[in-house]
Amino acid sequence: MAYKDFRKLFHDPTSNADAVYESRLSDPRTLHLGTTVAGAPAFVFMAPELYDALLEAARLDKEILKLELSLPGRALDSYRDSCLIDEIVLTNEIEGVRSTRREIGEVLERLRENDRHGRFLGIVQKYALLESRPDIAVSTCDDIRAIYDDLVLAEVSAATPECVPDGRWFRTKIVHVVDQAGIPIHDGLEPESRIIDEMNNALGLLNDDGIDLLVRVALFHFLFGYIHPFYDGNGRTNRFISSYLISQEYEPIVGLGISYAVKNDINKYYKAFTTCEHTLNRGDLTPFVIAFCEIIVQAMRNLRDSLAEKRTAFEQHLETTDRLLPPESRDVAEVLVTATLFSFEGIGTAAMARVLGISRQTLYKRLEPLRKLGLIESFKIGRKTHYALNRERLAELAER
Repeated sequence: MAYKDFRKLFHDPTSNADAVYESRLSDPRTLHLGTTVAGAPAFVFMAPELYDALLEAARLDKEILKLELSLPGRALDSYRDSCLIDEIVLTNEIEGVRSTRREIGEVLERLRENDRHGRFLGIVQKYALLESRPDIAVSTCDDIRAIYDDLVLAEVSAATPECVPDGRWFRTKIVHVVDQAGIPIHDGLEPESRIIDEMNNALGLLNDDGIDLLVRVALFHFLFGYIHPFYDGNGRTNRFISSYLISQEYEPIVGLGISYAVKNDINKYYKAFTTCEHTLNRGDLTPFVIAFCEIIVQAMRNLRDSLAEKRTAFEQHLETTDRLLPPESRDVAEVLVTATLFSFEGIGTAAMARVLGISRQTLYKRLEPLRKLGLIESFKIGRKTHYALNRERLAELAER
């Protein structure tokens, strides 16, 4: 039976909302959060839906690891980069900040060449760390401000300098929180002294090892949004913290699918926020925690399915190219197959030659059999020519 929030129970003449409230509040499975939401003591009831989501997340994590181990390292590296780029583009997009995949990809490329200049450097640099499972402190208000500064302060300062935090750590003035349609949800907490107190309480919950990590992350995600500590950049900061903590508990690549999953189920996400912020819901944050955990589980399913589909295609494409091409061109074909399936923009000649450890002249010779079969697509990115495999042509040849 699906978990019913108190707004529904209140309007259901067959339900005794008061009795359900007292039952949930006194249940030993209930987590009391030491704060209030919409004027009521906040709590989470560990409903069956939550245990189901936690078990499913653990199972999916094992499947994802198994798929990762079945792929060549170069393919997996390209796929991680592609996921990282998409995650940043989408977390920006949710906040109405425009960025392109090419733009983020160029920042990532420059960063690896130790060029630390350009727009979006902070957010790219921060997300790029997740693969190595870094130790990022998330225990104090100072830690939250440090993450914010690294992640978005430069962008906020450049775009809307009036939105730079003006308090000790956070904001000092009121801010109105709206949903994606611009409809007001609630006002962020004030003054800063209250923001600090509530953030410290939320951080205490986040670091409570007695609560399952995914539940802690969901709780903190809600409370961070409810507190709304900054004028601008709250959503991006909040999603990064969720991505970081999830990448610590599960396969790191899982943390690079949060924004996609949220955006893909944005109505469910905002509805859960709105439900839990309503006075009739009486401080019960369970609906949001369930929704958030289900969104993360869906992100893991999407990742598992994507990896499985790409692995199957990778094996099929290599089998076909091995049959069609002379031995000296098969390594080039593998690089092209990898770039086509796992990278978002194919691969340039310099990168191809570097990967294979050969000169460009040798590379062009090995590419020639693929050209004759019509298996190469080329396109310009800036001044550079990039290549990918013509998958339609490969499918035609595979049937012969």
